[in-house]
This record gives sequence, structure tokens and C-alpha cells, in this order.
Amino acid sequence: MAILVLQHSRHSGTGHLGAALRTFGQRVRTVRIDEGQALPPDLDDVHGLVSLGGPQSANDPDRWVTQELDLIREAHERKIPVLGLCLGAQMLAKALGGEVSRMASPEFGWTQVRASGIGVEDALLAGTGWDHVVFESHGEHVSKLPAGATVIMKGSACPVQAFRVGPWSYGFQYHPEWTRDDILAEIDRSPDADLAAAGTSKAAQRQATAEHAANAERTSKRVFELANLLLFPASRQQPGLVAPGTVHH
Repeated sequence: MAILVLQHSRHSGTGHLGAALRTFGQRVRTVRIDEGQALPPDLDDVHGLVSLGGPQSANDPDRWVTQELDLIREAHERKIPVLGLCLGAQMLAKALGGEVSRMASPEFGWTQVRASGIGVEDALLAGTGWDHVVFESHGEHVSKLPAGATVIMKGSACPVQAFRVGPWSYGFQYHPEWTRDDILAEIDRSPDADLAAAGTSKAAQRQATAEHAANAERTSKRVFELANLLLFPASRQQPGLVAPGTVHH
């Protein structure tokens, strides 16, 4: 059994999530959408699906978008856990009947998010605190949640920062998977005009990274540890196996 990872950009890999998957001994199969690799025809031998970030839109007319939406929908219906990050969260929302729309202005950089009333009790956020400073880089957002979805983290400019649909499907609009190096690279390659449109600058975001990256990394590692234990446990891979018994604080 493997976790299927859908990667849409060379600039948006698994980062902290990948490190956690390796620590827990997960078998991972990565499909590079950005390199034209084909999506699998079915979900046989898959016990989890991860959809990563990228510059594309869940509303694009490309064939692979429709195929990925269908695959995410099938995974959810078959109770195969789905984890969507940034674009992946938008793909998850749209696949299950939600809507994705362009924001009035992009959200870029370190942003305060907070747990909703339900979110403070969500198992995947246990021990992470009710308020986070997270890194964002997106011009679209989930403007309408799918039926049955619950917001677990919210923000000001973007109300839906993280959501859950049922017990196994999660979407995060921000980038908990990005490492400090990933974030600094994103800042460096972003055009100054785009940052100005988001009300910030390279200098401001480099300084904010120095202030917030360490705490964000600790929170990310906690969330991805819990994802391995709760969404992708060893017992889903082979009968008789159990996931590591200790959740670190």
C-alpha cells in the first residue's frame, strides 16, 4: 500500500510532510503533474492521497484537472484519507461540490490564522495552539465549502484557512509543508509587483521568516506526525501492524 502524492510544481514539494512520511516508514508514490506524468487509472494499493500546491487553478479546463478532481472524489467516497495543501485544498473542495474563486487581492506571506470553535477540538490540530502564524501564497480561495465540510482554521482576508470533510479528508490553504528554505525561495522568486499587490515586500517577508519560521516548523511537524498516526496509520497498510505509539509534544 502506498500514499499517492500529486505534485503540481517543482517549487512545491512535500517538505516537512515528506520528512514525516519517511520517519513513519510510509511508502510514497509521487506523480509529477507538472512534468506531464499520468494520473493512475485507479486507487488500488493506495491508502492515502496528498494533493500539493502549485500555480494552477482548480477551475482550469485542462484534462488533468478534471481527472484529479475525479480521483480525489473517488478517494473520499472510498474513505481513503485525502490531504490537500494550498491548490490541493482547493481541488479537494471543488471535487466534493464546493467552489473556488479569485480573491480581491492575493494573500502572500506570514499570516495569522486561528482555530474555529470546532477546530480547537480537531484531532489533527491537537497540541498546536489556537492561533498560528503561517505562510501563504495564493490568489484564489475556497469561496464555498462542500456540503458537510467544517472550517477548522480561519483567517481575515481568507475565511477558510483549513477545513475537514468527514473524518478523513482535510484541506489547508496555507503551506505547513514548506521548510524555511522553501519559503525563502518563494519570497525570492516572487515579483516585487505581486508582493506589492499583496501589501508586502521581500524585505518584510524575509524579516517575518526570521521571526516565525521556527515556531511554524514545530507546529507543522506536530500536524504531520498526527496525520501519519490518524490519517495514514500503519494498520491501513497491512493488517497486524500498528503505528508508533508515542505522539511527541
